[in-house]
Amino acid sequence: MDAALEVGMKPQSSEPRRVAELFERFGAEHDLPPKIVMRMELALDEVLTNVVSYAFGEDAADAQITVGMYISGSLVRISIEDNGPPFNPLTEAADPDVELPAEEREIGGLGIHLAKTFVRTLRYERVDGRNRLTLEQPLDGQPEEPSE
Repeated sequence: MDAALEVGMKPQSSEPRRVAELFERFGAEHDLPPKIVMRMELALDEVLTNVVSYAFGEDAADAQITVGMYISGSLVRISIEDNGPPFNPLTEAADPDVELPAEEREIGGLGIHLAKTFVRTLRYERVDGRNRLTLEQPLDGQPEEPSE
């Protein structure tokens, strides 16, 4: 089963949820396992919220964000590209202190942590002046359960 859907989005706070819901429908239309769809959707929403919130600063007039959703064989892949300044969230985003009680933690900082928890493979690259973050999950194996 091979399928693809590419979506452009605006740097607006309502867009991550809209695109995550498109992925949910895409997954349902192609009979992806619901647990994988849920985890990928949550990771996608978190990552896109970060892009919308931080990638463009005050000047978002020329912002370009593209999300590709792909199923190829036994792999589901989501590719997120933006034309913001270079930023590798896998190495440059601070790891949250998840040992602290919730009320003592700083607000934010969980997006990439959650994506790393919910998705088997995350990869960043800078291609043609664009950030590209790729999330991949095999369909034949469930994601690891997050540790408590």
